[in-house]
Amino acid sequence: MPTVSVIITTFNRERFLGGAIQSVLSQTYRDFELLVLDNSSSDGTAAVIARRTNPRIRYMRHEPLTISAARNLGVREARGGYVAFLDDDDEWLPRKLEQQVAVFRRGPESLGLVYGGFTRIDERGVELGSHRPALRGRILTELLWQRDAFTGSASNPMMRASALAALGGFDEALPTSEDWELYLRLAERFEVEYTPELLLRIRTHRGARLGDRIDEARRVEELVLSRYGPRMNARLRSLYLRKIGGKLCRTGAVREGRARIREAIGADPLNPLAYAQYGLSFLGSSAYGRAHDVYRRHRPG
Repeated sequence: MPTVSVIITTFNRERFLGGAIQSVLSQTYRDFELLVLDNSSSDGTAAVIARRTNPRIRYMRHEPLTISAARNLGVREARGGYVAFLDDDDEWLPRKLEQQVAVFRRGPESLGLVYGGFTRIDERGVELGSHRPALRGRILTELLWQRDAFTGSASNPMMRASALAALGGFDEALPTSEDWELYLRLAERFEVEYTPELLLRIRTHRGARLGDRIDEARRVEELVLSRYGPRMNARLRSLYLRKIGGKLCRTGAVREGRARIREAIGADPLNPLAYAQYGLSFLGSSAYGRAHDVYRRHRPG
């Protein structure tokens, strides 16, 4: 049985898929299997796979599934003691698996996830900047704050297969942020460690992203607040109430959003941003959305 199961989920990405696969096959660590799960692509995906005869590759074409369901399918098919996902447009650096397996072998059984640094690239492969890891140990509170880019992508971490099984995999009811929600559950029960080296290149595309689906993102934040709110301090709870309230205002539910922002003020009365959001809510959804966009473009950091 392989030590590591690598899972690529793909859909109509023949342009980048070959590079993703080659980055796995070029790993210095060789004890792995590669599962390529094709979400019923209509382009040349099957031909990209057919050109590669490496016995480590297992190709599965399946009916259309959400990304969470496709990843869970990969977990069920995986035979390795560790699982690592790779998006079909990202690329690993050659020592990625080697470095992560070494950290797992040095660590305790309570270690559930190992990640590393990453570089962001554009569609042409031009580097846009790098991020070095900083969070380790029991990091649930740090993940809830979302001040650190953490893994940057589901293509970064390696997870212990038994930990994934204990968590029940990805939440298939979530339309977005499914990887972050999984990492929160993992951080409740397991330790996290990193290797400081850069491990991968994450491709950034123009246009809409899953994270831009405002109301779906709000529902994930509501879930997180309901689950972890009792253990949040006042400032962190206020942050989530503000984020939820702001998204409600931007999507037209201004009265409901204003009520959430009022709760945020009650939780943290000294936060000026909450008062600013509350005042802006009286200008209506469109004006609130424009002010939000201006703030995002000019906020520090």
